[in-house]
Amino acid sequence: MTTARHTWRRGAWALGLLLIGHCAAASAASAEAWPSRPIRLLIPLAAGGATDKAARVFAARLGDALGQSVVAENVAGASGEIALNRLAGSEPDGYTLGATANSLHTVAPHMSKLPYDPVADFTWLGTYASFEYVMVTGPDSPFKDLPSLLAKARQSPGTVSYGSSGVGTGNHLAGALLGDLAKVEFNSIPYRGGSPAAIDVASGRTDFMFDVIGGSKSLIDAGKLRALATTAPTRSSLMPGVPAVAETVPGYEATGWFALIGPARLPPDVARKLEAAIAKVQEDPAYQKQLEFMGYHAYASSPEQLKKTIAAESDKWRKVVERLPCSMRGLDCVAGAAAASPSR
Repeated sequence: MTTARHTWRRGAWALGLLLIGHCAAASAASAEAWPSRPIRLLIPLAAGGATDKAARVFAARLGDALGQSVVAENVAGASGEIALNRLAGSEPDGYTLGATANSLHTVAPHMSKLPYDPVADFTWLGTYASFEYVMVTGPDSPFKDLPSLLAKARQSPGTVSYGSSGVGTGNHLAGALLGDLAKVEFNSIPYRGGSPAAIDVASGRTDFMFDVIGGSKSLIDAGKLRALATTAPTRSSLMPGVPAVAETVPGYEATGWFALIGPARLPPDVARKLEAAIAKVQEDPAYQKQLEFMGYHAYASSPEQLKKTIAAESDKWRKVVERLPCSMRGLDCVAGAAAASPSR
């Protein structure tokens, strides 16, 4: 009986080792074969916007670099939270990735409590484009330049209005930052998206707004909007004839970037292949020209550099958010602290 039991145990042990070896071999083979089927790229914002346009161009190029289809899928809602929560909970196999924007990780955490960690719950693979905003007003606006607009805001606090895509969006905080640094009070008007805001700015109902250059350049060229300033530290190569805000308000900068991310614990081999594919796309002159035509820049940043950038930007925008009126903040807000600076 004892001999039979020992024989059974030895057989079970051998079978276990065999199964472990088989699983390890299968896992290695799977990693080597990746990608063997189409990849889903979740876009956390609505179709037609700046994030969507840049992501779809990148998805096509990424698919070419990997030799596999990359299928873009818009999962809009809750300012990107729905898509990012789905991505954070997806299987880390490299077949579900995300195209994200900086504000979803550097601004959103200060506006509301998120169901995921905006940094730790993702594998950061690298950036694929960057953008600047342009400050625009209507063609019949009395404001011919930024100094005249700021002079009016100082003369009549709260009467100069600016539109945005919504509370907590990048262009909302671009306006809030301008108010902080220039020490003026604007009347902030959040819209449900950038298009309705641009319509009201063009018609004169709202005085100005910040929009991604790629979203407004055609309207500026057609004379339907007037460009007052751009938001990089120096003049934009996309609109060199337009002054930078920093020429009037020293220290001003409001720019953004798009990055490819996956769920946390993405296999290292898969992550390395994706990083190499991003680099290959970025080096393609045709991709660079395509982005420039659309109003964006090719922008390369490694995962390590990107995490440092996120930390610095998050601290910067946290300070801006803390000075917003309590009515615009989703998190607990101390009214006295928010009232310490001009309401937006």
